[in-house]
Amino acid sequence: MVTTAGSVPAKKKADYLVNIAARAKAQLVVLHVIDSQDEYADGQQALSIYQRKGTVPKIRPILRIGRLTDTIAKTAEEEGVDLIILGLDAKGDVSSNISREVLAKTDIPVLLVPNLE
Repeated sequence: MVTTAGSVPAKKKADYLVNIAARAKAQLVVLHVIDSQDEYADGQQALSIYQRKGTVPKIRPILRIGRLTDTIAKTAEEEGVDLIILGLDAKGDVSSNISREVLAKTDIPVLLVPNLE
């Protein structure tokens, strides 16, 4: 499962993650978390960058309203994912609050991907 951030996530990072899932022949669950229904259109736009033609890999977009770290951990559990992939910020900060909180809330392995832009 990968998470997106902002209304338009980094296309290069999305392409990279889709390529990894394709090579692994894995389904890619893409989660975007919003704070309120008012951000629904932005959330849909963020998920649209992962849309690809064809079926390899199978991509399942999910848009949820909630607190970011709680929603990431809960969705990962509900979806039965094997790995949570989080992007690092522009500084490459490994110890961000989001990463630490997600790690504390789940036993699912977390992979941190550097900023590719």
